[in-house]
Amino acid sequence: MSKWLINKCRPLSRYVEEYKAKGLYSYFTELEKTGTYITVKGIPLINFSSNDYLGLTHDPRVLNAAKKAFDIYGSGLCGSRYVVGTTVEHVKLEEKIAQWKGKEACIVFSTGYQTLLGTVSSLLTRMDDSIEEDIVLVIDKLSHACILDGCSLAVGAQMTRGVSKMPDGQIRYFRHNDPESLEDIVKSNTEKGKKVIIIVEGVYSMDGDICRLPDFVKIADKYDAAIAVDDAHGTGVLGKTGRGTPEHFGLEKDVDLLMGTFSKALGCIGGFVTGQKDVISHIKHKARSLIFSAAAPVSIIVSVSTIIDIIQSEPEHLARLRENEAYFKNELKNMGFDYANSESPIVPIMIRDPEKTLYISTKLFENGVLMLPMLYPAVTKGEERLRCTIGAKHTKDDMNKALEVLKKEGKAIGVIK
Repeated sequence: MSKWLINKCRPLSRYVEEYKAKGLYSYFTELEKTGTYITVKGIPLINFSSNDYLGLTHDPRVLNAAKKAFDIYGSGLCGSRYVVGTTVEHVKLEEKIAQWKGKEACIVFSTGYQTLLGTVSSLLTRMDDSIEEDIVLVIDKLSHACILDGCSLAVGAQMTRGVSKMPDGQIRYFRHNDPESLEDIVKSNTEKGKKVIIIVEGVYSMDGDICRLPDFVKIADKYDAAIAVDDAHGTGVLGKTGRGTPEHFGLEKDVDLLMGTFSKALGCIGGFVTGQKDVISHIKHKARSLIFSAAAPVSIIVSVSTIIDIIQSEPEHLARLRENEAYFKNELKNMGFDYANSESPIVPIMIRDPEKTLYISTKLFENGVLMLPMLYPAVTKGEERLRCTIGAKHTKDDMNKALEVLKKEGKAIGVIK
């Protein structure tokens, strides 16, 4: 056994064990029951850390659809979408999502992470594998890891094709949600003859703020840039009918590519990208994370399809989510808590100290509430917070229970007065 490998990994491992010994480690929680009400080591908890915004993962209609598919198609497809992993249900779902999102075509991936990796990396290559050295990816400084990794792999993949020197300026970062910063970068690169793809998130997963899409679309139009939106946390949540961030702003026709995941409001696992049919066809045949990954089981595919039907036919789920969000935020504000610039059910309760953040999270757990802490490197140092997510299935009693603990412990450690 290699000693150097053990020595390399030991410092972080020991650090984790120290936090576990203090009772302050709250990651990789082993759940015995899932949903809005969960069980951990036999302890019942109210779950304020799930992205299941509409609470549809246990809807009987969803479960029945999954069971029927399981009986017909089995537990898995044992092949990629390219080979034996595309069923009629995959195609039906892609057509449904495209219609729902107002786009020509759609392709479904096995995870949301793979969707971003495959989409971004495929856009830097032509069908003949020649390198688009004049394309620049411009992304928000606070982009999700899948966007950062997708861009890095897109650039790194060029090295495997025999390029000895990377093209200058392949990836550029603009200040978070800042149109002026974005325009400076886009203008500078287009003046050099480069083509620009702007990649933003509809809702940012740590702060819960919504991207300034109207401003970004204007910049894209002004400089003939393409714009792609990762609407993982907006799909099923934003917009009059839950179609997402572009619907929220009335800009569904102005976005070139709209990406999303099934692991938030759509209650499953997987991802999708929608857009103009030629662009989607290109991604479909060039995205390595699609071609070289096993397809999502049909039980997942039909579950997502059923949840989309429920969202479209039963607006009360979205209405209840928004009522809960408004109530919880109003109570936090009255107590004196800072929840940053959140405009969504993602509510960052800013503590700005790692030990205090872990302390309150532990106290919440002891009182029957799961609300996980976010520390560096998930957030920058000094921006530590509890990442609370509000769901449609939370009752007022659920929220009040969490609020009571937050108020008591927040005062005890001086976070609020």
